[in-house]
Amino acid sequence: MLLRCKMQRVLISILLVLGLIVGGCGRSRADVTVSGSTVLLPLARDAAAGFAPANAGAVVNVSGGGSYTGLQQVACGLVDIGASEVEPPAGDPKFKGLVDHVVALCPFLLIAHRDVGVDNLTADQASGIFTGRIKNWREVGGKDLKITIVNRPKSSGSRRVIKDLVLRGQEFTGDARVVNSNVELREAVAKTPGAIGFVDAANLEGTVKTLKYDSVVCSRETITNGAYPLWALEHMYTKGEPKGAVEAYLEFMCSASFREKIKSRGFLLPSEMKKQK
Repeated sequence: MLLRCKMQRVLISILLVLGLIVGGCGRSRADVTVSGSTVLLPLARDAAAGFAPANAGAVVNVSGGGSYTGLQQVACGLVDIGASEVEPPAGDPKFKGLVDHVVALCPFLLIAHRDVGVDNLTADQASGIFTGRIKNWREVGGKDLKITIVNRPKSSGSRRVIKDLVLRGQEFTGDARVVNSNVELREAVAKTPGAIGFVDAANLEGTVKTLKYDSVVCSRETITNGAYPLWALEHMYTKGEPKGAVEAYLEFMCSASFREKIKSRGFLLPSEMKKQK
């Protein structure tokens, strides 16, 4: 971890120098830096756009890389905020001192190519597909078509959410195409006959088929009443209590004026849940 932190510091220093060369008189650093979850990228950027005008044009740099990347970088002090769908490993000293700020709740959906011939998967069928036990759509009532799994890398919080909630701790099959973001995953599923994957509600589009899970449709109502289980809290971690621009940015994300933007992106407010996990 220490070696990784040092290497990342060197890389960021190089990028800052390049930024100065290319950007001329621009700021040498951002007022707030965020990295991690690609699920939270659109929301974090929306918040940056709304936050800047009211805060003397404050600069907020937002980048992805996956939830575990965000956790590692904020723990190393490389960024101010680590965005993540997952919590840091309990008891791991590398993440000691991280403070959790829950900003939203995100639904996740199983998606497939539009021509697989299936509209619903049971929990057992879904886990069987992602672990590699079920290999053809006809085994779950669909077409005689090979199943192609599109997955995220191990640094992805979305992958971990599906592993915990759908696979229930089992391992994903290694026979899968791996892509770097949920947007790429959605596009790959849309273009690949027989493909299946998963995506957050914020990145869902009509180019793919949304599958019911245990005959339940994902909706705000089915999540809040407990019928639909595939969702995760969205965390923004800081190393210690936030101060200055970082504190103000997080307060803006949780403000009443930003709530409608959270909802419009497909997220729910944590306060909407009648019963937390």
